[in-house]
Amino acid sequence: MTALGLPLPLPDDDRGGDVRYDIYLVEGALPPFTVPDGIATGGAWDRAAAFTVLPPPDPAAGCEFDAAVTRALAHASVLRLDAGAEPSAMGMASAELAATIVDCGLVDAAAVDDFQRAPERSLTALASPDEPTGAFLFARFLDEHYGTGVPTGVLWGLLAVAGQRTDASALHFANEPDLFDALRSNARAHEKPFEDLLLDFAVDRAFVGSRSDGGHLVDVERFGDFGRVRFEWAVAYDTLPRRLAPLRPIEATGATYLWLDLQGAPEDAEITFAADWELGVFFHWTLVKIDHAGAEVGRATIAGINGATHADRTIRDVRGLAGLLVVGVNVGSIDRSHPFDPDEGPELPRAYTVTFYK
Repeated sequence: MTALGLPLPLPDDDRGGDVRYDIYLVEGALPPFTVPDGIATGGAWDRAAAFTVLPPPDPAAGCEFDAAVTRALAHASVLRLDAGAEPSAMGMASAELAATIVDCGLVDAAAVDDFQRAPERSLTALASPDEPTGAFLFARFLDEHYGTGVPTGVLWGLLAVAGQRTDASALHFANEPDLFDALRSNARAHEKPFEDLLLDFAVDRAFVGSRSDGGHLVDVERFGDFGRVRFEWAVAYDTLPRRLAPLRPIEATGATYLWLDLQGAPEDAEITFAADWELGVFFHWTLVKIDHAGAEVGRATIAGINGATHADRTIRDVRGLAGLLVVGVNVGSIDRSHPFDPDEGPELPRAYTVTFYK
């Protein structure tokens, strides 16, 4: 971590014996956990030392223990930057750093598999910041598009920007602004709406594992079939028209995927896509054109209107295409005064219907 230029955990003022970061090995301590060692005090930025409780290493566990220690160390280091950070942000930073430093393939593949099996879940949905999470793919996406070559560098920078001061009388750390507030602000500075950023990640997420085309996220083909995101539907051109709905509603920042196979479609075919969704949220959609090698050769993003619940687009040239990949993202509330807040948990899950016509 020092070599990467990332901060180490805050010294704990001799609690636990001396100022060093403390790890306690306790039989049966599952899952592992890292907690702040102290409480917030007024007049300074919210920072906290931390300690970690882990089960003793099992010789048969291989790299799993190394990955757990790395996640714990990263979690404790995040608390140095922002003691009030949301668990999901800590989990993303910890998992991405562990995936980079330890490269424990079994742990990473299992986490990515869980993440990709439920794309409708929010990016912030996880059990514990000390557990492996496939949401580290979002941290990797940010690094590849906006980073300077330091793993998790963008996420750590956002956490530093989102630091705050908690009143000395408070019973818990404040978390306003949070990671997503900092991300929205920086996205605007790069003239990239936050909603478009979420949609770009959702598209990249479709090319993980054995579906990787080498043109989206790097070093993700190693996840194989574990990395394949779940499609809600895969339908053939000859079966159109079709009206489709998802198995479960889509949470804020969650994504949904549908595949239209164009085998047998004439080159001059016209395909119309229409989507309708429930009130209260805004969905962003894009139609990704996929060739016979499985690579993206273009996309048609639908410019939606905030407050609308309908979007449509007609594709008129399908020459050389194997299919159309439809990607949708629930980008959160239509109330601009109440943007997505990770501290409020999964919010505004909404369903939709999609209709294909020929």
